[in-house]
Amino acid sequence: MELVIERAALQDSLAMVQGIVERRNTVPILGHVLLEPNGANLKLAATDLEVGIRTEVPCRIDKKGSVTLNARKLFEIVREAEGGEVSLKSLDNDWVELRCGRARFKMMGLDPRSFPAMPSQSAKPQGDAARKAVKGDLTIATRVLAGMIDKTIFAVSPDEARYNLGGVLIESPSKGAVRMVATDGHRLSMIEREAAEFTMQGSAIIPRKGLAELRKLLDQEGDEQVRLMVDGQLAWLKRGATEVSMRLVEGEFPDYRGVIPKQSKYTITVGRDALLNSIKRAAIFSNERYRGVKLTMAPGSLTVSSTSPEMGEASETIDVDFKGEEFSIGFNATYMTEALGVIPPESEAHLGLSDDVSPGVIGTPADTQFTYVVMPMRL
Repeated sequence: MELVIERAALQDSLAMVQGIVERRNTVPILGHVLLEPNGANLKLAATDLEVGIRTEVPCRIDKKGSVTLNARKLFEIVREAEGGEVSLKSLDNDWVELRCGRARFKMMGLDPRSFPAMPSQSAKPQGDAARKAVKGDLTIATRVLAGMIDKTIFAVSPDEARYNLGGVLIESPSKGAVRMVATDGHRLSMIEREAAEFTMQGSAIIPRKGLAELRKLLDQEGDEQVRLMVDGQLAWLKRGATEVSMRLVEGEFPDYRGVIPKQSKYTITVGRDALLNSIKRAAIFSNERYRGVKLTMAPGSLTVSSTSPEMGEASETIDVDFKGEEFSIGFNATYMTEALGVIPPESEAHLGLSDDVSPGVIGTPADTQFTYVVMPMRL
């Protein structure tokens, strides 16, 4: 292989694959990016066997062939190099020479024939699995899908042992609507949007890593609408010259509908900014491990407080229209701030509370299709 490519374009493409390449060196080839000429373009591909990305960049090809190189080292070289173009030339025994400006590098690659197959549209289930397969085809505004991801992905469980909570559920609650739900067992975030003609057979759990890569792709310049497809055990989204594909999370998503309170005894309206900032300030003295803050409701006021025997205490009072009896409830500060963080600034938040042991519900008039449920904690 021998080619010349614009450095800035190659840098942008390599930056896109960094979130997918495997950081652990248990399987070295998973830390590599496959470089392969395709017509007048250079095709880049990376995978961790569960999530894959393909993209293409225009280049001048002098000799065909394919190579694999360490994705992180190659990105660092291209990012730090000077000059407008990068030349790549394959040598014997999987070595590759790179030139950029007056700099010259030699990198050892791996046999491109050992690069694993990525999740692809052709890998569809057969027989009974095919009849039960999930199938959905969602065409939606780019900014809308980006917003749905932002409002759910933070609530995905980081616990690898709870694999069925390791992604975001996507389903169609009714014709022309799409819903996404995430939970880690302590809180739940749900968002629903209109999507003309969208229906989905069953539901699917999109893995957090794959969804994070989709979110990055949505930030790229391109069409105002995107198409997210789910078929069998795979999901993929293509935008411009880039495609992200992934295997869906196996397992049953919990019955989230039973977790959402049908109604709350009290619904307190409070400024989103005031509540968010008060919780951030109170959290300074919260326990670093449990991050607990206390919300005390009294006639006409909401007080956010925290205390630490080793460090001190903090409290702040916000005026609210509350007429019930005084009571207190504890929440994890991070769980609260992450939910309030996806509510538009300078808007109002609705805080649904019943007592000190029942889940709290956060919503906003600015987005009535967003619902967040958080379990209380004892302080």
